[in-house]
Amino acid sequence: MTAYSWTIDDAGWGDSVLVESLRRTTEFFDSRGLSSTVFAVPKPWGETMSAEWKEALIAARDAGHDLQPLGLTHSDCYEFGPPAWPATSILPTLQPEFDERSEEYLQRYTVDRLRNRIEEAKEIFSQDYGIEPSVFRAPCSATSRPMFGALLEAGIHYHSGMFISGSGYELWQDNGADISQKWVDNIPYRPFSWYEGIVEMPILNEYTWHGSGERSEEFIELARQDLVRISEYSPVVVIMMHTHAIADNYEHTFRVIDSVAEHVGHRPGASFATLGELAASGALSEAATVEGPDILEV
Repeated sequence: MTAYSWTIDDAGWGDSVLVESLRRTTEFFDSRGLSSTVFAVPKPWGETMSAEWKEALIAARDAGHDLQPLGLTHSDCYEFGPPAWPATSILPTLQPEFDERSEEYLQRYTVDRLRNRIEEAKEIFSQDYGIEPSVFRAPCSATSRPMFGALLEAGIHYHSGMFISGSGYELWQDNGADISQKWVDNIPYRPFSWYEGIVEMPILNEYTWHGSGERSEEFIELARQDLVRISEYSPVVVIMMHTHAIADNYEHTFRVIDSVAEHVGHRPGASFATLGELAASGALSEAATVEGPDILEV
């Protein structure tokens, strides 16, 4: 049995164009009988979320989509840890900025301070959506060891931020990029028990990033190759999308969704599920049969 989860990042963060991106994508999922996990920024840029965004998120929830927190404010890419790949590849200025202001940023990364942020995110989710979060995602994949201690103390036992592959982003750097399968070798390719026993669900890849619609067939083929390969390793497969990248090319995004759904439909025992559903059923814990490596420097 293999469960496939679509995740959409950066909900709650941005203008009406991005609200429409979430609405159109969740409605497309609905038309296909699928649900997604929407990672929403509870307090974007430190401000109260707009009424328009709240309405869209409540509509997604009511349609059966899963809502989980993406950090607290996402005011930058250093909220829960130092800059991380593939964000550092997409935005080459991230590491130099962190190095310049490291003394300031490193003060953020204590269990108490990070727990307070997570608990504030949980409170917003409880009040605004009637949801008790079970899964967390730190913005830009930037994590730290204290973050995992903070998650444990806040009662959240699942995180999804590490990438198996970032080849879906290479077009952003070089329009002539070789869009081929390139997987990391420093983490397991399946859910794993990590710091403080938190279960990490690695992200397979993202096939709908900015500009990908210009080479749609290549990205769909990359997705097919990744899905064939991941089936050898993991009973849980996480695929990422972003609201702002989806809005670049809806036709391509919906083609990717249909292509992945067709692939999954041909695999015996395969199905789609949200991360919240998999957490509640115990499937994520059951899938974490290996230990994660000690690779975080902070």
